[in-house]
Parts: sequence; structure tokens; C-alpha cells
Amino acid sequence: MEEPVGADEGDGPRAASLVRVLAVDDESGFAETAARRLETRDDRTEVVPVEGAEAALEALSSAPFDCVVSGYELPEADGVELLEAVRDRHGDVPFVLFTGSGSEGVASDAISAGVDEYVRRDEPDDQYARLAAAVEGVVSQARGDRRLAAHLERTSDAFCQVDSEWRLTYLNDRAVRMIDLDADELLGERIWDLFPETTDTDGEAALREAAETGEPVRFEEHVDRLGADLVVNAHPTPDGLALYSRDVTEKRERERELRELSERLQLAVEGADVGVWDWNVRTGEVRFDDRWAAMLGHDTDEIDFDLSTWEERVHPDDIGDAWDAIEAHFAGETDLYQCDFRMRTKAGDWKWIRDRGRVVERTDDGEPLRAVGIHIDVTEEKERERELERYRRIVDELPESVCIYDADGRIALANDHTADVLAADPEALVGRESRLVDRIRAAGDGDEYEALVDGERDSLTGTVEVELPREPEAIVDYGLTRLVIDGEFDGVLGISRDVTDDRRRQRRLERTTARLEALFERSPDMIDIHDEAGEIVDANRAMTREIGYDREELVGMDVWEVDAELDPDEGVRLWNGLEMDETVRLETTFARADGSTFPAEVHVRRIDVQGEDRFLASSRDISERKAYERRIERENERLDEFASIVSHDLRNPLNVLSGYLRLARETGTDSYFDRCERALDEMERLIEDVLALAKQGEAVGSFERVNLGELAAGYSDDAFGSANGEDPFGGDAGETADGEAEADSSEVEVDADGEILADPGRVRQLLGNLFRNAVEHGGDRVFVGDLPDGFYVEDDGPGVDPDEREKVFESGYTTSETGTGFGLSIVQRIAEAHGWDVAVTEGERGGARFEFTGVDRPDPSPQESAAPGEAVEPQD
Repeated sequence: MEEPVGADEGDGPRAASLVRVLAVDDESGFAETAARRLETRDDRTEVVPVEGAEAALEALSSAPFDCVVSGYELPEADGVELLEAVRDRHGDVPFVLFTGSGSEGVASDAISAGVDEYVRRDEPDDQYARLAAAVEGVVSQARGDRRLAAHLERTSDAFCQVDSEWRLTYLNDRAVRMIDLDADELLGERIWDLFPETTDTDGEAALREAAETGEPVRFEEHVDRLGADLVVNAHPTPDGLALYSRDVTEKRERERELRELSERLQLAVEGADVGVWDWNVRTGEVRFDDRWAAMLGHDTDEIDFDLSTWEERVHPDDIGDAWDAIEAHFAGETDLYQCDFRMRTKAGDWKWIRDRGRVVERTDDGEPLRAVGIHIDVTEEKERERELERYRRIVDELPESVCIYDADGRIALANDHTADVLAADPEALVGRESRLVDRIRAAGDGDEYEALVDGERDSLTGTVEVELPREPEAIVDYGLTRLVIDGEFDGVLGISRDVTDDRRRQRRLERTTARLEALFERSPDMIDIHDEAGEIVDANRAMTREIGYDREELVGMDVWEVDAELDPDEGVRLWNGLEMDETVRLETTFARADGSTFPAEVHVRRIDVQGEDRFLASSRDISERKAYERRIERENERLDEFASIVSHDLRNPLNVLSGYLRLARETGTDSYFDRCERALDEMERLIEDVLALAKQGEAVGSFERVNLGELAAGYSDDAFGSANGEDPFGGDAGETADGEAEADSSEVEVDADGEILADPGRVRQLLGNLFRNAVEHGGDRVFVGDLPDGFYVEDDGPGVDPDEREKVFESGYTTSETGTGFGLSIVQRIAEAHGWDVAVTEGERGGARFEFTGVDRPDPSPQESAAPGEAVEPQD
């Protein structure tokens, strides 16, 4: 593929094709005009205009240019003199002479000086189009020549050119090194004179044929003068031939060695199913013999002698291990390369191959050049190994101990379970005397094991007690079988099982069976027994009485037909997870025969009934207990809430009543009694609200139009003192009649003029708690205002720490010495009862700001005509 023009300059696509032209002025304005016209025709052209020959030579010295375009008559020198100076200083930079003089003398001088193109301005067609075409042509040719020269120097072949007289006209460095003569001595010499031994050979005939026919040829020739075997590719050119030569001497020597080695290997593996390969590591060529190909179902002419032939057929899961083994051998870590892997055959199935090889030739630096090796089909061997491994895994996974004993009763082979029982590794057990065999020999009247070895009997079974590492008095069932392989005694196969737990469970079961049978029918609790599948196999009288089925009906039913909450799969998993004699308790719902249900407490115990797993379920009706628990829970919740709210909300009106009674006695002013009556009314309302809350939870009364501003302003007089600002209790400023802190100087500023839909009594209670909260925490002023979808209450107190804002609504939480911790909890409950959201933030004055959002407002349409105080439904 041809490189783009300017590929050696700059970065990016545009730089890769940029052509830099130096335009030299011969008259005022020519260079700028030429630059403009050339750049307009092709945006890949960049033209630099200069005036005069000296400026042109200076520009060429300071930056590279792809072409020089010059007029003829220049300051200091003419165009031909500039051309000669450029050739002398800068070599073969393409040069285009663009002049209006047009004389044959100028053209002749320019051509003699080596100009690349000569363009006249006075031609009838577009002179700048011809100039652009000339620039493009000379630049493309110059770059092509440079690329060709670079390619010929980079090529790994020796390259030379000969003319039609068979004289050398060009040699690259590799060709010069191959011939081992000075290049100046070689150029101009006929190749037949340099290599006389090549005359009258097939090589000469091939070269002459290429020159005559114009078709390329390829041939191989041994050149005595070079002492080398050459492969020559000859390509005709307009002036002669281009010759590419490659030294294949080493390759031919390796091939001869390979033939000799193959002959020796052929003799060595004669009659064996072995395939041979020979790998040229440097080139990747691999020679495979007939057996190698046949092993995979191929003929040798069906496969390429290339490394990919092997690599593409190796199983993807195995190729990594194969390369690891090869690289380890190449690095000198192993004396021999060996790996087993699967290879795909022609039929598409897989064969196991054992690949062995060795590096037989390395460079002076130790790099591998050549390796040889063999393939052996080990598919049957791998299948036997897999079969043996399968049997070994089966034996190891058995829950019994499996051993092979020799004639003396020593362990010759043991599975993993035996090793676990004896607390040792399987390999460490080999050769150890068997405790089981010793106990068998000691327990019998004669040596029954010896009779087994001698062939007097084929098998032996029984039960003995054996001392084991984890069980000093283990009870073991065993079975011994005489092994005979190919007609000869090969040992004794022993299979044993620790049945200690089974025997002990059986004895415990026998002791408890009588008691269970007596208690079963007389128990006041419901009792049923079911199997592992959940089928009821027996039930007592209490069970049939409570459920409403006869015993004959109940036996055979599934447990989940009685237990309405039990999922069959969950039940089976629960029972299978129980150990023997383990009990699990659960609460569920039983279904009676008539369809009614009742809560039940069930205790399920896994038991052994005559060697079979059974599950004993003892159940009790807990309807009364559940009802009692729910009633107590509800009553406790209401009692706690009632006590908390009463103690908190009644405190303020009681304080007000006490203070104004004292003032009335001391002053005799009747107006104080009016205040006392209002406090009593407040207490009565609070008591009614608390009783309603205790009975109805978080319910609110009917929703009405509530003018929040009027409600807040009217309530502030009772919350913060008399209208004239005097102490209503006659005490010291800031204290109530009983000495507690009272913000009698506090004020409420109301900036809320809208109406909301709410329970006015509960809203009054909400505001009262917020006003008291402000007082208790040092606030002097409280502000009530509207929000787009609600309202806010803000004070100028110390505010709430951001880390504490999530806690302020919890019951009992307070930071005040006089607060009870229930005021803000009540505020939250009132807001939630209305369906509002409440949040605490920092106010504009640094105090606490409580914002209530999601508040419904009355529809200003027909409801505006409703009578004052008339209840309306909340709007969606």
C-alpha cells in the first residue's frame, strides 16, 4: 500500500498528506498569487512565498520543503542559477521553473541544470492548473523514489538491479555484504563476469527468460563464489531486471539434517504408534510425518507444515498448559518438554495426545532454533485413568470405611472415610495393623480371618466393639470379602460402619416407648406423629377432638392439611434439619374440619420408632393467650400515651389557674377569675382530647376553616401573659406562681392571613406545645407565618443542633430542665393525624423553625358562602 504524501511530516491525517511549497518571486506579487491559487486548488498544499534567490536558499536551510516553484528573472540571480544552487546545497528537492520568458534557451539551460518541470505562463489554458499538476507530479515521484530506496534498504533480501546489458546499476547494503566487495567496484560490472560459474546453468536460463518474456521468475541456485544456496526472485523492469536473493543455506542444511533424523526416527519408532514433528522455531515451520497426520485422521497433504496446524487443533482449555511447558523448556528450566492435551481429529472428536520434545539447536545466545518431538495417542490410557478416578471418588465418598487388608491383616489401601475415623492421612495408614481385624480375630472361636485368607470361606460379617480415636467403645458392623484377581489372592476387602449412635438411640427408644405410649392417649395436649413426607401416622384423642376429625380420617392426612400456615417444602426442610431427639418450637394456625381456625403452639421432636424416623408433634390451642396478649399490649400502649400527654398538656393550664387564683386572693380583681375560667375550660378540653386520643389513637375531629393567624394571636394571650404586658401572677418577672420559668415577656408575631382545613382544637394544642417549647428553651419571640403549602412556627431561641433534629420528636426527649420531652412528640402526632409533614430547621433568627407542609386549604369557590364555623370536608 502506497504511503500518503507527506507521511513523514507532522501528526494527524492532514499532516500526513501536507505538501509544503516554496514560491520564489521573480516579479512583484507573483509569489503571493501563486500561493493563493495553489492553496485554493488543494487544501493539502501549503505555500510559503519569498522574494529573491538568497531568501529562497535561507528558507530551504531553515525548514523542509517538498517542492520549489521559481520564476526565471529573480533579484540577485536568475531561476537557473537558483536551481544550480539548490541542487548543490540541498540535493534532489523537486524544482519547477514557472516563467513567462518561454525561450528555448531558458528551457534548455533549466533541463541541463536538472529541473524537474518547466511550465510556461503564456500557454492558452489555465497556467496555475498546469503549475499545480506539475507540483503534484514531481512531489509524488520524489516521495515514491524515497520510499522505494528506504524499502530496498529495509528488506531482509539482498536486492540489486541490472540493466539490459546485465550490468549492476544498484545494490542495497545486504547485497553488498553478501558479495563482500566494495559497492563502487561492483556497479557497472556484468553479473556473468562476477559469477562466471552461473553461466550455462538453469539460473541463467531463468533470468534470460524473464528478460525476454517480461514475466517474473523464481529459481534456486548454488553459487560457489558465495558458498551459499540462494533463492532468487527476478522481476522485469523497464531498464532491466530487479533481483531479490535470499540465502537459504542454513535452511537447506536443516532440511538435510531433518531427513537424516527422520530416517533414524523412522527406524526407532518402526511398529510403534508414534507421530514425529520437527519445528523451525524461528520461521514457525513444522514438519509432520505420516503417522502424526494419521493419528488425527488426516493425510499429510491435507495439513499445512506450520505451527498453526498444531496450535489450532489443541483443545482451548489445554493450550495454555502446553505453551507453559514449551516456554519452560525453551528457558532451560526442564531437560525435556512433555505435556498431555486433547487434540481435535478430522472427524471432530477429541483424542488425548502425549507430546514430548526437545530443543536440538540453539543460537549462541541460547535462543531455541529447532526442536523435534513425538506425539503418542494416550486416549485409552486417559479413559482408564478417568474410570479409576471415578471408582476412587465413589469409594472415598462412601459413608462407610473401605479398606483392603493384606494376608497379615495390615492396611494396604484405605478410603477417606477410614482416614477420618482413624484421624490419620490415608497414606499414613498403609502398612498399619488393623484394629478391626485384631478384634475380629480375638472375638471368634478360631482365626476366622486366616480362614478367609486361606480360601476356606469367601466372606465374613458381624458386629464388634472397637476402640477408635474419637469413640473408645465404638460399635462397628463389618463385612469382609476375599479378593481374587487373575486367579490369585490379592487381599481382603473390608467395609465397616460405626453404628454406635444407632445402637444407643435404639436402647433409649426402647426405654421411652412405654412411657410415650402411656402419655400419648392421656395427654391434654394435641399429639400427632408423622413421617418424613408429612403424612400423619397416628393421633391422640385430644387431637381428634380439637380438630374435629375421627382418628381414621386424620391418619393418612398430610400435616399441612391441618397446619394452615405450613408450606410442604418448608416443612420437609425443617424436619430433615432436626437431629435425632432434637425439638423445635413454632407458632402456627390449625384448621378444623368445619373450616374454622385457631392459633396453636407446636413442639416438633424427631424420634426413632423401631428404626424409622418419625416426628412427634405436641400442640396446644393458644387462642386465649393470644387474645390476652393483644389486649394487654393495646392497653399498655394507651396507658403510656395517656399518662404522658396528661402530665404534659395539663401542666400549663394548671399553672395558669394556680397563678390567677393567687392573684385574685391578693388583689380581689374579678378579671382574674375570668382567666381562671378560661384555664378550666382549657383543662376540660384537654381532658376530652386526651380521652379521645386514648380511645381512638391518632384520630382528629371534623375539619373546619381555621384562620391560623387569628388562632395563634388569640391563644398567645393565654400562653404568654396579659394584654398590657404586666406579670399576671404578681411575682418576679420570668417566674410563675410556683417559681418555674415563664416567658411572660414573650411575644407572638403573626404573619399568616390564610385559612387551612383542620381540627381547630388539635391545632390549638399544637401551637400551645410549640409556644411552650420556645419558652422552655429561652425564646423571647415566636413567629407564625404562611408557607406555599402550609405554615411555620419559629422562635428566636438557641435553635436545635443539626445532629439532634432527628431526635426532637421522640417521646421523652428534651434538653430543657423544665420540659417533659412529650411536647414535640404530641406536635408530630397531631400533624400526622392531619396528614401533614413536619420538619425542624434553623430559623432566620437562628432559633428553631418548625415547618408544616402538605396542609389542605379551603376551596375559595362555593365554600366561601359557608356559615362561620360550619364544618367542611378536607379538600384533596
